[in-house]
Amino acid sequence: MMRRITLSLFCLGLGGAGASGCGGDIGLPDATIENTVDTVRLWALNGTDIGTPSALDLLGGIPVRPELADVFDLGFDIEPDGVAVLIPSGLLGGSATAGTLLMSESFDDITRAPLEDYVTDSMRVVNEGTVIVGRSRSSSIGCPITVGSLPRYAKIEILEIDGAARTVTLRLMANLNCGYRDLVEGIPVD
Repeated sequence: MMRRITLSLFCLGLGGAGASGCGGDIGLPDATIENTVDTVRLWALNGTDIGTPSALDLLGGIPVRPELADVFDLGFDIEPDGVAVLIPSGLLGGSATAGTLLMSESFDDITRAPLEDYVTDSMRVVNEGTVIVGRSRSSSIGCPITVGSLPRYAKIEILEIDGAARTVTLRLMANLNCGYRDLVEGIPVD
């Protein structure tokens, strides 16, 4: 006879092992990488030179060239009608876990990334002033073996969209620490 286990019992069992994915301490190492704010420029995926960065790698908090590999989380493009969009990597053949969450708060007022409700399966229209939280693909880099792979989180504000140059300038804070969701300057605590 097969037994069913409830989610709370499953979490309790994992918690006892020090690897709970159900909230609370999941056995993460202390954060060691400071959260800082950076300004980043991306070029559109289409209609720009192939050697220009058109995507963000949220694991490293850097702009990247998506044609070199699939190690990116969000691509940028300008549609033929002039609409600027951020594209989760899953729509471009990459990880299906990377996504965006539109925020009503200002960039400075966002202090922690939410856990849920990230859009992973459609493009996000952005305008100057748009603020989003981005979730990266899951990765085991910097994570203890008992934890496995976790995403990283970033807050992003669209500062400028230049339709003629086909670029977007972003204000970016990426938390590069495994499993941490704090989005304030300094060493994260949570």
